[in-house]
Amino acid sequence: MTQTTTTLDDPPLTIDTLPPLDDQPWKAISPRYKTVLRLRVSMVGLALALAPWVPVVMVGHPASVWHLLLSGSVLLVLALLVFVWVPRKVRRTQYLLRQLDVNVRSGYWWYATQSAAINRIQHLEITQGPLERLCGLSLLILYTAGGQQSDLKIPGLEHELAHRIKAHLTERITEEEPPHGADH
Repeated sequence: MTQTTTTLDDPPLTIDTLPPLDDQPWKAISPRYKTVLRLRVSMVGLALALAPWVPVVMVGHPASVWHLLLSGSVLLVLALLVFVWVPRKVRRTQYLLRQLDVNVRSGYWWYATQSAAINRIQHLEITQGPLERLCGLSLLILYTAGGQQSDLKIPGLEHELAHRIKAHLTERITEEEPPHGADH
């Protein structure tokens, strides 16, 4: 039995040769996204703070100290989220467009950096809920090969900028694709 060896033209990388992402020109999302998040959090928080009072108002159930404590606790958490978490989350959410990939980093307590190679993007979508529309913002979603967990979302983009990025990425994707009918 003879043993064959192949030489790959793929030399190993060393850690020193890897390009640092932190030195790249990351772009911040719009600070107006704070308004969107604050409104979302406030609507849910106020609904939760008022929920204990529904039996009191609707059925005439007697109010107790627990109603006040529960509502007060929810309002305290709501204030922390609105005035501490939201500004920090928006400040920490950034994106980076490069020639071959798109990167998003975010997080307040848990930091995450997601990357998607442009040649893995299957399609793009821009969405605007009522709050985003009110603030002139959009969410850009990059659907990639590999399923929902590998999709990339860039929130808080100026609406016109989201369309420009989508057009750029669509152009880059079509450059990467072989022409229809070409042999692979």
